[in-house]
Amino acid sequence: MDARRFGAVVVATVLALVGCSGPPDRAAYLDQSANSCPAVDALSAARSADPLPADFRPISVTRCTFRLALASPGVTVSSGGTAWSSAQRATGPFDDLVRALRLPPEEPAGDLVCPAVHLMPELLALTDAAGRTLVPALPGTICSTPIAEVQAAVDALDWVELERWSSVGPN
Repeated sequence: MDARRFGAVVVATVLALVGCSGPPDRAAYLDQSANSCPAVDALSAARSADPLPADFRPISVTRCTFRLALASPGVTVSSGGTAWSSAQRATGPFDDLVRALRLPPEEPAGDLVCPAVHLMPELLALTDAAGRTLVPALPGTICSTPIAEVQAAVDALDWVELERWSSVGPN
């Protein structure tokens, strides 16, 4: 067997094995506790593996975005190989976000195929009028990403940058 044909067989075998391993039978809530950033850590946020409680009414949301991390002094790297990139805050309205965070995880339907992509995590911390801050679990898809309604609600908010990481530290 020549090298090209051998390479094609190896690639086909790997793709078949990846396809057979498949996603889990059910979607779950996505725990955000693995990620950390100064803007959320300073809020002493209660992190939860549960979705947003029915009685929680946010008046502000803090979002941290992440980037792939390289080992650098002063950079805290999460278990996923990411480090915080920026911290932002929004003050509402939060009706669509709250509604999306209270949706159940996605129900599987049809063929379960997950794309081989890596999405950078976002950390969402919600604060109510009493000053309580929660980092709830997010309703997920069968591919372990937030459901589309959550991402659309987050994207629709007006965000104000609080701080950004640079090669010399936060700005």
